[in-house]
Amino acid sequence: MIAILVRSRLATAAVLALGTASAAQAASISWTTGPTFNGPNGHQGILANGTLVEAVNLRGSPGAAIVVDPTGLNISFTTVNSPFFGSNWSIAGGGGNSDASWASILNTFEWQQGANVSAPSFLSGLTVGNQYQVQFFAARTDCCTTRTHWYGDGNGNLSSAVAGGSYTSIVGSFTADAATQWIEVFDSTRNPILNAYVLRDLTIAVPEPGTYALLLAGLAAVAGVARRQRG
Repeated sequence: MIAILVRSRLATAAVLALGTASAAQAASISWTTGPTFNGPNGHQGILANGTLVEAVNLRGSPGAAIVVDPTGLNISFTTVNSPFFGSNWSIAGGGGNSDASWASILNTFEWQQGANVSAPSFLSGLTVGNQYQVQFFAARTDCCTTRTHWYGDGNGNLSSAVAGGSYTSIVGSFTADAATQWIEVFDSTRNPILNAYVLRDLTIAVPEPGTYALLLAGLAAVAGVARRQRG
């Protein structure tokens, strides 16, 4: 059964790659299994490294921003109707989370009926050369918890498959080579879902030459004062 699933996933990726061979490919993504995000403290599974670029809650219609853990993480999720999913659901279960906002986000998702999602411009507004991390959250407890889902980058690099009832996030890391990034969303029944995702910039800021010169001058001044005090 596992071998059949793997062959099926690779075959699906190959078909998608052939179908988009004439289109520009974005960066290759390195995928890892991320933290779980259910239970009373499930919101702490949201990664907070780097600089937040965007946090998106897929709900089926635009709405007010939702702030998760305002006294801790304090992450504001923009509520959107994604153009890449055709339907939405609002009784997925809140994952037993103590943060009402995160539970609300987990209770809703968007989904695509009968077809996996392949979106060349799923992520946009990227800076070429910057390093990014995207964390995907997809789960439900109302039904279908044994369905598996996984992600791709349009270049044939696929994440591990995780069960919808496991509340396990998937994390992708990449260096942008275009302003947009291709994302694929797969499901074992061809009904992929997505509750939310968070995009972070991991690039280390390099000071401008003028700022760097001022920093060196400041350090030199401090060193001079220290020498005079010792003398």
